[in-house]
Formats: sequence, C-alpha cells, structure tokens
Amino acid sequence: MLITVISMSKIKAQDSLVKHSVHVSPFVGYNATLKAPVYGAEVGYEYRLNKSWGFTAGINIAYTQKNADGSTNMISNGVSQFRNMKFLQNSIYAGAKYYVGRFYLSADLGYQDAYSTTNFTYQGAGSSYNNGTYATNGLYQAYGLGYQLPLKKGDNIEFFAKGANGNNSTSYVAGFRYNFGLFRRK
Repeated sequence: MLITVISMSKIKAQDSLVKHSVHVSPFVGYNATLKAPVYGAEVGYEYRLNKSWGFTAGINIAYTQKNADGSTNMISNGVSQFRNMKFLQNSIYAGAKYYVGRFYLSADLGYQDAYSTTNFTYQGAGSSYNNGTYATNGLYQAYGLGYQLPLKKGDNIEFFAKGANGNNSTSYVAGFRYNFGLFRRK
C-alpha cells in the first residue's frame, strides 16, 4: 500500500506499449487445503504481444505453517499428537494474460515442488519430534485477474488475485506486482 501511495504522484497515461517487463510481487492469502495462511513472493517476466495479449514466465515460492488448534488430533501409534506443520512450495511456470483495458485475466501452467514437515509432540512432554521432510512434485496451475496502473517511464503496478493448485494443495492469494518496463514499443 505504501508503494501505491508514493507512486500516485508518478501516475500517467501510457501512450505507448511496453514490450518487455520484469516484475517482483509479494502476496498473502489462504491455503484452503491446510486451512491456514499462506504468504510468498514471485519474480517474473512478461512479453507484451499487443494491447490485448501478454505472455508470462516466472518462479514463485509460498510458505504455510499450521499449528494444532486442539481440535486437530493426528495420533501416531497412540502416543503422539500433531503439533505443527510447515509447507513450502516453489513453482516455475509460463502463462498468458488477456487484457481488457487495464484489467486482465491470467492463466499459468508449470511445475511445482512441495516440501512438508510435520512435528509431533511427545506424550506428556513439552518437546516434539518429526519424521523428516517429505517432498512431492507435480503440475502447477493458477488462474487470476488483475488491474494494471501505469506509472512514468514504462513501469506499472498491478493488483491481482488468483487461485493456484499444485501437489494436492489449493491456495487463494492477493497481492501487488511492481513491473519494471524494459523497452517501449513504438
């Protein structure tokens, strides 16, 4: 939000299309599978074919941690209870954006690795143990919508929301993306 307020004085109408841009974007949301908050970041590239279409590629990382709430009982051999779970996902993807004015719809498809570590409490003790970290990989897909706010010198800020699925985990996130315009189309 602070970047938006500071950038408001730099907003102007883009008279020409920026063909290449790179972006950084933090995001926060909700992991619907684990029923816990998720947060992460993304770095990517966009090639703007014309006023209606853009092609994207990028990488992202998302982290979720869920602590037991008392109602979650995962008993292991009758002696352990679930204490907390840490879930880390990283993805590499390619996709497309369809623009209608400053609004857009997006779709991404790629590959995702996921790592989960679950800690269990010892019966009657305050300490915990885990059985190691388990890794899985699989298809990553994300669908979203956003709004692009142009700034001076070909840069822009985007506000977005998207739903993503990979490795049997579904997340809904929102964030902003700062795009650094590299070359302008004449």
